[in-house]
Amino acid sequence: MMRTTKRRPRSSTQESGFTLVELTIVMLIVGIALVGLLTNTGTVRHVQKIKETETSLNKIKQELLSYGRVHKFLPCPDSDHDGRENRVGQCSVSVGTVPYLDLGIQREESLDEWGNPFRYAINTDATDSSLICDKRSSASFFCDQGANITPWFTLTDTPPTAADRGSGNYYICNANTTTCNAATVANSANIELNTASVVLVAYNQDGFAALNNCASQNAASQENCDIDLYYHRAVASNQGDQFFDDIIIPISGYEIKSYILSQMLTWDSFSSSSTSSGLTPTYEDFDITADDTVPVSNEEASPDVILVNRNVETDLNLGGGDDYLAIGHDLETGADIDTGYGNDQLYIVAEARGNIDLSRGDDRFVLGTDLQANLDAGWGNDKVWIQGNVLSGSNLNMNKDDDVVWLGDSADSSSGQINDDIDGGSGYDILVLENTTKSEWDSSISLQNRVDNFELVIFKADESGVREYIER
Repeated sequence: MMRTTKRRPRSSTQESGFTLVELTIVMLIVGIALVGLLTNTGTVRHVQKIKETETSLNKIKQELLSYGRVHKFLPCPDSDHDGRENRVGQCSVSVGTVPYLDLGIQREESLDEWGNPFRYAINTDATDSSLICDKRSSASFFCDQGANITPWFTLTDTPPTAADRGSGNYYICNANTTTCNAATVANSANIELNTASVVLVAYNQDGFAALNNCASQNAASQENCDIDLYYHRAVASNQGDQFFDDIIIPISGYEIKSYILSQMLTWDSFSSSSTSSGLTPTYEDFDITADDTVPVSNEEASPDVILVNRNVETDLNLGGGDDYLAIGHDLETGADIDTGYGNDQLYIVAEARGNIDLSRGDDRFVLGTDLQANLDAGWGNDKVWIQGNVLSGSNLNMNKDDDVVWLGDSADSSSGQINDDIDGGSGYDILVLENTTKSEWDSSISLQNRVDNFELVIFKADESGVREYIER
């Protein structure tokens, strides 16, 4: 006989699978998870858009420098949003948008990832007709000389230099300070850069508000959308009224000079012949020995022009005035030269075995072979070309002010070696290594250690004439 078991009927609660309370809890958990997921997704996307904007801004910087290398000047800002620079000789404005058509790029490439135009700010003196083509002003980076094949500005005459940061250039404050103004930049610890001749700004997520109502922004954002000489790389924040996600890319005047001028550097060579130099000698001899009396003038209006066909074997002091001394062969051991005060020119065809003091003034010195003794450039903006090598046991010190040293001759690949320490001294000093590539420099720590106090090092030109460089 079979036994049967009766099943109890399911309740309505059991039939549904979840109670109302359980379902509410599940939905709450799912909701919290979705909120977190959406929040994290939004943050990740924001970071991604910031990175993409920064890439675009750096591309604009490179396009501006490339434009400068081709045209020999940088463009003015676009003030009427047509993609072209606006100038009437001088720039129409110092703050505007990127002239994207002049740069050969699409409009979309001049916008951040939120669709806001990048700010393009340039040296404020570029709107002054008397300064934009004055090579003693940083505004001359924007001087359009038409068909001129060389830039109007120069490495040594145009600020920034060690003694002149350049009127109209911008300050970039770092995150050490909560404000950026004349008072805060008085402390160098608050300054990231004080020689910016160009500033590019992306305002990003809050860009529409910054561009349309700058005065209502927080202090950090307002500093980057107002019209003054100060920009602030403040700490990024997503906290309410302290929100800040601006990106600032400056271009220093040093970088402009380095990039545009590095491939077209030349040397003003001097002649050792009175005929080709066009100078009338005040004294000429075959050799200058200890028995010779060389007349020299200390008067600025009476420059000495001394031509020596072969060697100088005794000390020679040229005194004051703008003097010229050409030695057809060697400066012998123990024969020291002091060019004295004034803007002097010294040319030695062969070796410098004696000590040389260029003293005060803006002097020019060309040495046809090797430096074997001491060279002190003294005070002044001096220019030195050693066509041979700096030998072990010698000493080259450019001393004060802004100097240029050119080492090596492109016709002799073995020249330009540095076998002892060379020192640029104080000021903004430039070293041109005619036969050394940047990769050779990077791979030689000993070479780097022998070079002190040169703020810019320019390397051997490649096949297209372009020179790489580093700022130190």
